[in-house]
Amino acid sequence: MKTQSYIFLLFIIGTYFALNAQDRSDIGLNFSSNYTFRTLKTNDTDFQWLIDHRNEDEQAKFGFNVGGTYTYQFDKGLTIFTGIQYTRFGNSRRNILFQGPGGTDGTGSFQNSYGYIGVPLTMGYTYDFNDKLELTAAVGATLSIFLDDRGSYSIEWSDGTVDSDKDVNFDNPYDFYRFHPILKSSIGLSYKLSDAFYLKLEPTFQYSLMPIKDAPVHERLYSIGLSTGCHYILGSSKK
Repeated sequence: MKTQSYIFLLFIIGTYFALNAQDRSDIGLNFSSNYTFRTLKTNDTDFQWLIDHRNEDEQAKFGFNVGGTYTYQFDKGLTIFTGIQYTRFGNSRRNILFQGPGGTDGTGSFQNSYGYIGVPLTMGYTYDFNDKLELTAAVGATLSIFLDDRGSYSIEWSDGTVDSDKDVNFDNPYDFYRFHPILKSSIGLSYKLSDAFYLKLEPTFQYSLMPIKDAPVHERLYSIGLSTGCHYILGSSKK
């Protein structure tokens, strides 16, 4: 209930700004393809071997962000950013060797990913270079809820056959934390196309503020990406 209450409170705050704003606020859609991976740490030296093994086998993979944004700019450049975002993190294992029945050899790959939906709340500063170009730096957190974990594998055998399968879990069988705050920082460059619309390119960094589950090895997710957004300036039609 606490998570839902936080999200509802942010929705009320965003609605208030939207109703009282003129040309100092905007709404937009954004998408980002992200480089995603994880960090592993433990307080128990008995599990260091597991961290070493996973760091040797696992690699980063591409995930993404997609969602809607709301921006409100106060006087003197102070800016607040919120909205709703769907984020997918993950990692992979490639070129894993297998010994099949009858002495058949195989090479396999595995993919794991985790989906979250959340409400970002970041504060930043916007600097106007001119009437069309501006730069914004922001930092804050995304209050996220775990939605699903997905896994897939593919094994190509030396006889030419391929085994593959996919698995999607929405019922959280591995006991991931449902509530998951994620640090978010960004630097955005905006270009105004007209009085009503502008485009924004925004390198972003995200990092888990807590492990994804209660386990001896603390796994925290992170991503680096370039978000592209198209924004509509509220109140521009009244000009």
